Amino acid sequence: MTTNNAVKAPSTVARRLLFMALTLAAPAILLMGALVAMQYGEGERRFSTQLVAMTRALSLATDRQIGQGQSVLQGLAVSPALAEGDMTTFEKQAREAVAGREGWIVLMTLDRQLINTRIAPGAPTPYAPVTPSSWREMTTGKSNVSNLIPRHGADPIIGVNVPVLVRGKVLVLAYMQHPENFHALMTAQGFPDTWTASIVDRNAALVARSRDQEKMLGKHASPDMQNAMARANEGVIHSRTLDGVKTLSAFSRSPTYGWTFIVGVPRDELNRVVVSSLGPALGSAALLIALGVVAAIGFARPISRDVRGLVAEAEALAAGAPLDPAPSHLQEIAEVRGSLRAAADILRARDAEARQAAERQQLMINELNHRVKNTLVVVQSLARHSLRPVSDKGGGENGLAQFNDRIHALASAHDLLTRRSWEGADLGEILAEALEPYISQVTLEGPPLPLPPNAAVALAMIFHELATNASKYGALSTQAGRVAVTWSHEARTRLVLTWRESGGPPVAPPRRSGFGSR
Repeated sequence: MTTNNAVKAPSTVARRLLFMALTLAAPAILLMGALVAMQYGEGERRFSTQLVAMTRALSLATDRQIGQGQSVLQGLAVSPALAEGDMTTFEKQAREAVAGREGWIVLMTLDRQLINTRIAPGAPTPYAPVTPSSWREMTTGKSNVSNLIPRHGADPIIGVNVPVLVRGKVLVLAYMQHPENFHALMTAQGFPDTWTASIVDRNAALVARSRDQEKMLGKHASPDMQNAMARANEGVIHSRTLDGVKTLSAFSRSPTYGWTFIVGVPRDELNRVVVSSLGPALGSAALLIALGVVAAIGFARPISRDVRGLVAEAEALAAGAPLDPAPSHLQEIAEVRGSLRAAADILRARDAEARQAAERQQLMINELNHRVKNTLVVVQSLARHSLRPVSDKGGGENGLAQFNDRIHALASAHDLLTRRSWEGADLGEILAEALEPYISQVTLEGPPLPLPPNAAVALAMIFHELATNASKYGALSTQAGRVAVTWSHEARTRLVLTWRESGGPPVAPPRRSGFGSR
């Protein structure tokens, strides 16, 4: 019956599983992969365009901020008082020009400041030398906006510069500002809190930043952003902020004064926006997956039913129960069932052989035990006849008792070996057997140590002699006496055993050597 069902099986496990996997995974994976790639690319392009537009807007707003300082400088640069060198009148004009503004005016030479409107009138101006390269840039008009100017013990500043001619000598007239003015400018742009907008000077030092202004002021842009700025004046890259946030960042450099404007959006936020726009696509993919799951369940039911039947048969095989024939709907299942039945037959045959072998072995062991005991009985009988009393003092009887005790110890060793099928015995077991009558006064300590049969018999006789001597003359002859036996196995072939007695009577040298010594 089983064979007929196996032949009529309409399909195989491999075909059904392959069809199920293709039905469930292929359409959804292909569709989702294409949609995610398209939507992500489109979303990133959309964000890139938006970010570039924001950097340009930030550049225009900064131009206006800088233009205010340039307007003040242009008005002061044409002052007759400045051209004639009337510093008192010009300083008054400069203070009036920046009244109510956050910036201040500085008129400087290469090595010192002549006028600084932040200082009280008449107060000495600071010594502030300028590097020759910076002086050349300011006096030739190559750069009318400085980089971030660090100051010892004070916050850095930014200057808008214009060269002026005073009595035939070139000086620099500057409108100085704090970076906070540019930070306020970015705040006014209304960037999202999670975005990061930055302004960096020509040295890539941060002039202003929409987040953590005080912490990041003066730090340089990330290496990947600096590399991108060195390659192009404008672009969009995958970058990482100084805070370690992964971003999609756009940058634009001002062609007028060389500052660069950067706006970055966290890539996690970009991914969330793109994924949220995939709602219809995800719904379609979920529908396809649901249809695939329904189809897979339909295909999997007969497979699961047959596999569960195999599980029950395997459990019956493990328990030794007979296997009931069952129909199979798949060719592979039918073959496995046939193999299980064949294995059950083989296991039953092996179990029968093992039982017979065990019975034969036990019979031989019992026979050997019987023969050994018979041999010992004969030895006892011979000893009794051989050691018959020779006088009324009982000396021979004492020798007979000792001989019987030794024979009994030998028999005990044989019994122990018989229980181990004459494969050997453990040293601890031999000691426990020999010292069993005195076990309350004995301490045994040592690792498990298997011994071959010949060594086990020899040591059993030695321990019997030691126990006998201790019970007659040593520690075991008193209630307070103790015997401690310890052993260890050194260098794999050497046994170190210590027999230590305590609490017994005083020890005297023996006057004769007996059987135990030999």
